[in-house]
Amino acid sequence: MVSVGTKLYLFGGRDENKKFDDFYSYDTVTNEWTKITTLDQEGGPEARTYHSMASDENHVYVFGGVSKGGTNKTPFRFRTIEAYNIADGKWAQLPDPGEQFPRFERRGGAGFVVVQGKIWVVYGFATSPDPNGKNDYESDQVQFYDPATQKWTEVETKGDKPCARSVFAHAVVGKYILIFGGETWPDPKAHLGPGTLSDEGFALDTETLVWERFGGGAEPGQLGWPGYTTATVYGKKGLLMHGGKRPTNNRTDELYFYAVNSA
Repeated sequence: MVSVGTKLYLFGGRDENKKFDDFYSYDTVTNEWTKITTLDQEGGPEARTYHSMASDENHVYVFGGVSKGGTNKTPFRFRTIEAYNIADGKWAQLPDPGEQFPRFERRGGAGFVVVQGKIWVVYGFATSPDPNGKNDYESDQVQFYDPATQKWTEVETKGDKPCARSVFAHAVVGKYILIFGGETWPDPKAHLGPGTLSDEGFALDTETLVWERFGGGAEPGQLGWPGYTTATVYGKKGLLMHGGKRPTNNRTDELYFYAVNSA
């Protein structure tokens, strides 16, 4: 879910009936839900789950995720960005990164944010682009797409670089991408198990491409699959997290906020 102005946008996902083919908006002023499209039927993106969402003032973006499969269909991961133009009410697929970078991985559970006009994809749970390559692994790839040039750029980050991971909390503060926690090694039971979870926080400077650790205070501990957003609390901007999965495979209802003093 992402916000644009006074509206929230919810795309896909899965309910108790394993249906995940709708795109909704919620107006926080009128307190009303509106169904915008049924995916797969009205020219929009294919329905999916485990995808990531981001937004700017004019668009809602969806990256990656896993298809719903179904009769005679095997679920697969996506690698493209789908863009919804809020003013026009239309979807468009942005240039396929795999055509520019053959090693670009199909991913779910990736970090996905807009920073100073560029759309970043960070890490995630991947499928190798090599037909003979491995499947179902944590990725450490980082790329961004520039709408102004319509080009993808693959970057090499440095500094105190986090290990490969997916399903982590993330937020944007100024030029920084903040990430916390996530799954660093998949569970034998796949998403039914906890996997190996991280208790680390990192910030990526998108200009210098240098990672650095952050922490302090009442730290959340090992955590994956949380709800998260960029938020302002008591006048400070930072990463707000709620809930998630613990190493015991139990769910938590705890709420944490990491404030950034300057960015």
